[in-house]
Amino acid sequence: MKSENRDALDRLFRRLTADFGIASGQAVIKTIIEELGGLRVTIPDLHDLFREERNRRIITQFNGANHAELAERYGLRVRQIRNIVDGDNKNRTFRED
Repeated sequence: MKSENRDALDRLFRRLTADFGIASGQAVIKTIIEELGGLRVTIPDLHDLFREERNRRIITQFNGANHAELAERYGLRVRQIRNIVDGDNKNRTFRED
């Protein structure tokens, strides 16, 4: 294991045991290792998570004609709203009945 990864796991373990107690911290680390051990995992930062949640809200509030309203509400450009909404439409699968 790379030393930077080992250092990060050690910091995580110390924080979990400090915040939740030794038994709970150990249980969480054990679960993480059991589920993800051996995998290469990239964990998003908080900014990425907040952006994903914001985009989900934009998509649910989009009514087909309120690009400018959503851009103003979220402090984005209309083009960004279009990209968010268009990207969601490309990922949807439609059933023909």
